[in-house]
Amino acid sequence: MTTRKAKTWAGLSAAELRDRWNREDVHLYGAVDSTNDLARELADGGAPAGTVVLAREQKGGRGRAGRSWHSPAGGLYLSMVFRPGRVENPELLPLLAGLGIVRELERRFEGLRPGLKWPNDLMAEDRKVGGILSEAVWGDEGIRHLVIGAGVNVAPLKSGAPRGLRSRASSLEAVLERDVPLEEVADAVIAGLEAFVPRAPERLDAALLSLADRYDWLRDRRVGVTPLDGGDSVAGTCVGIAPDGALLFRPDRGALRRLTRVSVEAES
Repeated sequence: MTTRKAKTWAGLSAAELRDRWNREDVHLYGAVDSTNDLARELADGGAPAGTVVLAREQKGGRGRAGRSWHSPAGGLYLSMVFRPGRVENPELLPLLAGLGIVRELERRFEGLRPGLKWPNDLMAEDRKVGGILSEAVWGDEGIRHLVIGAGVNVAPLKSGAPRGLRSRASSLEAVLERDVPLEEVADAVIAGLEAFVPRAPERLDAALLSLADRYDWLRDRRVGVTPLDGGDSVAGTCVGIAPDGALLFRPDRGALRRLTRVSVEAES
């Protein structure tokens, strides 16, 4: 699709947002296929760390494992460029981004009790309100650049939303029962992304493990886990998150497992 820049986003110009977030580059668009794709193109062209891409809606939004992400107008669709260099444990990056974001959302929106569904779904009142997608381009000396995108449902889902989505998803305004300014959600997401990702550790230390335990939406839930590369679903219970970011899962039959590349579905 043809991608056109917008003069404003949430009533604010790019110059106003650059000042608000204290950064060099903020790019505003109307409807796009994917903010991550645009951010990656900018990063390929030398855009500095901290560059932000915002769109009013996405036509080809995607999540983990290429799943589609419904991205109508009224939500936050934001991607940021990072240049972290050598990262010892890249699998930890989406988890670090998610922990930072849910912490900031809780701090900034009174009454919100968010959770993180491992590894990258933002939850509230047992429904999905957002997601995170981390995509890296590698060079000889580590990650040449990293793009992390966040999509957050801010306005209530409309009747035209996919039927299956309406039963599993919600929005910040629906949960909080009040208007939520888009720019304030963006403030939280940007602060959350920059909390831990730029200095990503190899393992979660005691403070980060405590944070993971606090926001771990899957902990003690009955789930089915399925390998992303195919295979049968296995039933069991999630028991926590390991220091290396793996999901700790106890199957109904067998010993405790550490899982990474799996899809997790909670039992209703």
